[in-house]
Order: sequence, then structure tokens, then C-alpha cells
Amino acid sequence: MKKKILGVVLALVMVISISGCTKRYNAGTYEAEGQGRNGNIRVSVTVNTEGEIERVDIIKSDDKKELVEQVSKKLQKDMIEKNSYDVDVVSGATQTSKGYKEAVKKALQQAK
Repeated sequence: MKKKILGVVLALVMVISISGCTKRYNAGTYEAEGQGRNGNIRVSVTVNTEGEIERVDIIKSDDKKELVEQVSKKLQKDMIEKNSYDVDVVSGATQTSKGYKEAVKKALQQAK
């Protein structure tokens, strides 16, 4: 009986391990917009062949250039490390951060 249970547990562990190896996103470059503080933020998200976020570029933004650059630098780094749009916002730039994250989220939804 114990051998059967052990066999089932091992089989489940293998299935879970294999499913964790699948690509999260499809390779390519995707564009989308989010709502920043003063208007839209348009980004381009590049996903590599491993299914990971490789880079996030701002195409256009109605928010202050300096603020957007600060947000982009921090969030892009965090998103690449985490391979997710779900990262903390930049303090003092909450609305711009939320718009940036929203745009990246929409782009990554296209990549699924």
C-alpha cells in the first residue's frame, strides 16, 4: 500500500515539474497602452525564445519624460528579473507606474 501511495506521489511531482518547464509567453514583440497620470503610456515588450521578458521599451507617453524614464528603468529591471508585470510601483510615481504596468500586462496577454 505504501509503495502505491509513493508511486502516485512521485508521478504527481513529475507532472508538476514538467508543467513548470513550459514557456510562459510566446516569443515576439508586443505593443499595448496603459493609462498614466497625464494620458496614455505605450510600450513595446520583447519576449525571448525561452518565453521570458527580455526588454520593455516606452514608445510614447503623455507623462513627464524624466518621470517616465525613472519608472521605466526601475520597473523594466524588476519585470525582467521576475518575468512578470506584477511588480511594486515606483514611490512618488504611482499613477505612471500603474499605467506602465497596465500596458505591459496587456502586451503580455497578447504573448500567451
